[in-house]
Order: sequence, then structure tokens, then C-alpha cells
Amino acid sequence: MSTKSIVISQDLCGVGQVSMGVALPLVAGLGLTPYVLPTALLSSHTGGLGANTYLDLSSEMPGILKHWQQLQLNPDGIYLGYLGQGAADQWERWLPKFQSHLVLIDPVMGDDGKRYKGFDSQYVATMQQLAQRATVLTPNATEAQLLLEEPLTAPTDPKAVSALARRLYTQFNSAVLITGVPYHNQVAVIGVDAQGGSLALAQPKEPGHYFGTGDLFAAALASALLKGQTLRQAAAIGMIAARIAIKATLATNTNPKYGLNLTGVISAISKELP
Repeated sequence: MSTKSIVISQDLCGVGQVSMGVALPLVAGLGLTPYVLPTALLSSHTGGLGANTYLDLSSEMPGILKHWQQLQLNPDGIYLGYLGQGAADQWERWLPKFQSHLVLIDPVMGDDGKRYKGFDSQYVATMQQLAQRATVLTPNATEAQLLLEEPLTAPTDPKAVSALARRLYTQFNSAVLITGVPYHNQVAVIGVDAQGGSLALAQPKEPGHYFGTGDLFAAALASALLKGQTLRQAAAIGMIAARIAIKATLATNTNPKYGLNLTGVISAISKELP
């Protein structure tokens, strides 16, 4: 089996194991070839570590992507995470130039029934355009409603979330996994695969909030899909990765604000993959 390659495009934080900081080591550790395209450089992530710096790298992206064209890189997959308006605009122009069979988009722009600070209606519209080219979408419930221009009610009822996933599938002709759905003392992923089949997976929820779990889930999901797993199998692997990282973080008494401890994640999920 030839080594699969994947573009990872999202922010890079100097402090905090989130975003590119968890995606890159996971993808590389699982034997895939990563092509890295950071969208911004931050001193830390934005989740409570003070006044972080932010350097927008979107102006560098065209030159990087043109060079990649000259190298005739043909990535098997593309994974887009946190972008920002400038990078989202660049990807809107450049994504059609790629023929990757996997385009996984995690449309980071809101949670808990509201948009994140700095994400306006223009950004939502750009993400809607990008989502048209996705083969897999991994929003939370709020982001799903933003993509569909629905009222931001952040549903938690599994039937309502399943119906929301079905509307996304119909609108964007893409497999959908709605992440972070609370279900009793569990957290669930609810979605629709490329053939229109429904799926739902749940696992116990640990108390607290752990930055980077969505990034880790998406990176593990993309890696597993490129290694031939079904959407259900890949989602299960993504959930295993998140759970192991959370438990490792708790075991080391690390402040969750600083992101995830990846000890044991790669070795554990490697056993689930060919």
C-alpha cells in the first residue's frame, strides 16, 4: 500500500497542544505524509491564556500553493480546520484546483448557540462555499446551524441532531458528523455517511473542558479514512483518540488550558488501522 498524503491547513499555536500542534504529530505518527499549510501563528490558543498574539499567514498561502503546484503534489486528502477570513478566502480560490478524494472540513466558527468572537456573516458565507466542496463535514451543532442559516438553538436531543445532520447532508451532498453532542453522561457523534446511512456513536464524558479534542478527533478521522476505514470505523477511532488523550491529560495533572497530552494515542489507534 502506497503512503497516503494529506494537506493540513489550520492555525499553529506556540503554546497549547491544539490545532496543528495535535494534528501534525498524529498524522505523521500514523504513517501518512503531511503537507502543512498554517493559516496563522499565535503565541497561544485563544481559550483563556491571556492576550495572545496573532499573525495572519493568509498572504503567504498563494506562493506556497503555487510552489506545491510546481512540485506536482497530488495529496490524497485535505483537512481544513480553523482558517480565519483571509485563509478561507484563499481556500475558496484554491480548493477547486485540487483533485483530492477526501476533503474534510471542520467549520470552526461557533459553539453553544453563538458565533465565536470575530466570525461574522461574511465568514459564514465563505464557509458555506467551502462546504460545497467537502466530502466530510465535522461541525458541532451550532456550526451546523450556521451552515444551514438556521436559528442558533444548539440542539442536544439526539433526534433533533440527527435531523440536523440529515439536512446538512442534503444541502451539501457530503458525509456529516456532528460532534460534541451531550447525551446523559456521555458525549456523542451523530451523522450521515456518504451513502445516506445514519450513524451515532457515544462514549463516557469526562468532567471539564479539554482544548484540542475536536482537532484531534478530526485529524484521527481523516487519517483513518485515508487508510480505508468506513466513516463509522473512522469516527470510532477519532473518539478513542480523544478519550485516550483526555485520560493522559488527567493522569499528568496538566492544566487542560494547555491542551492535550498525546501519550499513548498514536500507539493505541495504530492497532486499529491497517
